[in-house]
Amino acid sequence: MGETGIVFDIQRYSIHDGPGIRTLVFMKGCPLRCQWCSNPEGLTGEPIVMFTPRLCYGCGRCVAVCESGAISVEDGAITWNRKKCTNCLKCADACKISHARKICGMKYTVDALMEEVKKDITYYKRKSGGGLTVGGGEPLNQSVFVRELMDAAHEEGINTALETSSYASEENAMRVYEATDHIFTDIKHMNPEVHLKLTGVSNEPILHNIQMAAELLNLKKQHLVIRVPVIPGANNSEENIRETAEFVKKLKVVDRIELLPYHNLGEEKYNRIFGSHNYEMHGVQMLGKTDLLEAKQWVESSGVACNIGGL
Repeated sequence: MGETGIVFDIQRYSIHDGPGIRTLVFMKGCPLRCQWCSNPEGLTGEPIVMFTPRLCYGCGRCVAVCESGAISVEDGAITWNRKKCTNCLKCADACKISHARKICGMKYTVDALMEEVKKDITYYKRKSGGGLTVGGGEPLNQSVFVRELMDAAHEEGINTALETSSYASEENAMRVYEATDHIFTDIKHMNPEVHLKLTGVSNEPILHNIQMAAELLNLKKQHLVIRVPVIPGANNSEENIRETAEFVKKLKVVDRIELLPYHNLGEEKYNRIFGSHNYEMHGVQMLGKTDLLEAKQWVESSGVACNIGGL
């Protein structure tokens, strides 16, 4: 297998990303720019540096290797001018003691990544029904690699799950869907113009690919779950939630809609990668349980099963 893919994290013993105990592989690169994104390290397709200031004790190794002048000392403190940064990654290579700077993104062959996945095979096969989940970023951005990875997992008797926005060409989407036992795909908003404003892309390819997935799953008896990240002031209106439920109801093969409550855990990551004042949802409050239960009721009144992630 000659394909290589770029992964930014491997999360073991995951229990919220498909049935059973799972190993979650985060693929790098995403065409969406959701205002609430909680994994900004997965946005770009190439390795990047994440800087955690509280770990830095000012040894100056990063300053010495920075050829662009992006890292310097000002008033006794190390500063990082991201506009000057060329992403050469030398500063992270030099930061071997405190690990204040780390590289997010590593290339793997399918065989090398499967070796990591198989380390947890005991957990998958001990009654948990677990397996491999591929998320991101957007895994459909690396569809050939992800397809080969899932085929390799099946050869080892490991079931597969996909977490996706479904924003891709039909060819790339179907390539991966066909090798996936459990598909978890988002619908972020039903209105194309609002979706464009919130994410930077139209929802039309997403809805089309979800319909294609439903047709495929109807033939292959796989599992399809629609996830809706419930974002205050963005997509949590009764009109949008009900319209989403009506769209899902027509698909017939969907297991359920899963409402994912908004959280702001991505804000700190934005600061560590892009600097302060880049997180568009700054100050937005999470929804209360009452609001989430009301949204659940809107879905269920349409005749679609629904649960709330984390509740």
